[in-house]
Amino acid sequence: MELEQKVTLLNEWLNDKKANNILNIDVSDRCNFTEYIIICTGTATLHNKAIADFIIDKAKENKIKILSKEGMTACTWILLDMNDVILHIFSVDTLEMYKLEDLWKERNDKRTLS
Repeated sequence: MELEQKVTLLNEWLNDKKANNILNIDVSDRCNFTEYIIICTGTATLHNKAIADFIIDKAKENKIKILSKEGMTACTWILLDMNDVILHIFSVDTLEMYKLEDLWKERNDKRTLS
């Protein structure tokens, strides 16, 4: 599956599960371990878990390999590594505390909101 198709599918699935504040960051020109980072928030830890479980199920159905899953117990920050795309699912408070998106800002950032 091509990268753009994968990113589009992930965004559709995030929207299906009512994820909030979806941010897609193209890091291909400044990162050596992935091409895209997707950040989103859920409304509560239960919502974050539901989003992650849904993405995991849909990825399996579409033969997208998930290399690693982290944070599935506490569910305040869940990371799903799909090699060329890394998905971060945050609680609002955790995202505000870590400000992960600020790490990837550049003068000519290639960010897109959906």
